[in-house]
Amino acid sequence: MPHDPHDDQTRLRRPAAETTLRSPPDETMLRRPADETSLRRPPDATLMRPGPSASPPPAQPVARQQVPFGQGFRLRGRYELNELIGQGAMGQVWRAKDLLAEEALDRNPYMAVKVLNSDFEARPDAFIALHREATRAQKLAHPNIVTVYVFDRDEQSGRAFIAMELLDGKPLDRVVREAGPRGLPREQAMPIIRGMAEGLAYAHRKGIIHSDFKPANVFITKDGTPKILDFGIARAVHVAEQVAGMPVPDSLHAASDDSGFQGYTVNYAAPEALSGAAATTSEDVFALGIVAYEVVSGSHPFNRMSALEAQAANYARPALRGLKRRECNAIEKALQYDPKQRFADAAAFLRQLQGIPVIQQALVAAVAILLVAAGILWYRNYVDSLPDQPLEQLPAQVQRDFREQVRQGQASLDYIKRTHDIMASQDAAEYFGNAYRLHVKDPQAVGGLKAAAEYAIDWYRKRPDQHEARVELERFRAKSDFYQNYRPLQKAIRASGGE
Repeated sequence: MPHDPHDDQTRLRRPAAETTLRSPPDETMLRRPADETSLRRPPDATLMRPGPSASPPPAQPVARQQVPFGQGFRLRGRYELNELIGQGAMGQVWRAKDLLAEEALDRNPYMAVKVLNSDFEARPDAFIALHREATRAQKLAHPNIVTVYVFDRDEQSGRAFIAMELLDGKPLDRVVREAGPRGLPREQAMPIIRGMAEGLAYAHRKGIIHSDFKPANVFITKDGTPKILDFGIARAVHVAEQVAGMPVPDSLHAASDDSGFQGYTVNYAAPEALSGAAATTSEDVFALGIVAYEVVSGSHPFNRMSALEAQAANYARPALRGLKRRECNAIEKALQYDPKQRFADAAAFLRQLQGIPVIQQALVAAVAILLVAAGILWYRNYVDSLPDQPLEQLPAQVQRDFREQVRQGQASLDYIKRTHDIMASQDAAEYFGNAYRLHVKDPQAVGGLKAAAEYAIDWYRKRPDQHEARVELERFRAKSDFYQNYRPLQKAIRASGGE
């Protein structure tokens, strides 16, 4: 398959870091019916096998027999290769038929199968690393991420392969090129950007980093759905190098590889990735910002320079046009060279990109109105509960009488606490009632009246003779006008058979 000169620049290998695979820019890619069950398991689990004859892959390379490998060949006796749809130094991608699915009358038994070549498969350390990355990818089940069904090895040919869903459509890099120098219109671009962000956000929540996000690793199906390809698979090559302390054959690092097995791409990598830092979700955000910029503008934000080159040159990228302000701000923040100034993950980018949905805006507005109304009501009730004038504005003698009545009432409450003599509650109610008449709604008088009533209610509620209890509570209520509308006391009287 010809390599487009506008496609990815030279790939770099990150020291002790992670790289990913690239998928073929073919019109037909990876698709499985929606009702197909995906095979998923945790990274450290045993390799998945598609049939009863399955067995774990050997630690050492399988001795390969001389068998015809090509159209019509059946991997594991199950996946029949129909059409070569991608080829490169690291392997091939085939449109294949799942014979077991066909036997089960599956209406769409076809899938994409990536077959590794002998150079890769002959390295046990690289094979193990690939197995780990493929099983990590199997954990991702999201509408915007291509489904990986199984990683396995064919016993007859010795070839390792990955079975994935087969899709119909175009890779995003081709969609952008066909759109021309102005990029996609906003109504077409934004669903693609949102879908990519949602897929990455899901992976980030699972603790999985792509590390080679770029247009060639996004596939746009015929219904417009973006599908992210190849989470972390090609990084296995470089992990193997670190584990073994020796280089993987050069053939596995080819710059042009339509099989979808490549390292991370220079002009989509974050500055920290190019500097050899450990992989983070923020580096995926940087790549997402570049891809989003390309989708809406038709051009690379750094004129296809690497981030380090653009930063050193203080390159001023053209401003985005045709987007809402929050959308421009989200993409601009994603493109910050400093990861501390960037979004931490794709979910944060997505929140900024989308802003507050209309329904949420309406809800927030409604809550705000309710809070304002509740605040006004509370304030009105608070004002209504205050005395008409401060105590200090009353005549001096009234102030003295008021304070004396409050003092006597408080002394009665203290006496109740010491002796539990319930009759003192009526004394307290009488003193605080006098204070209330001298200064209506005074907080001290109100507080004393409530405290006295609580003692009385608790005491008389426990009396076996409820008729007597009702009489005492009604007598208590007569101590002050305040009690005429005091609900706890009214409720206690009703409960004892009164009113």
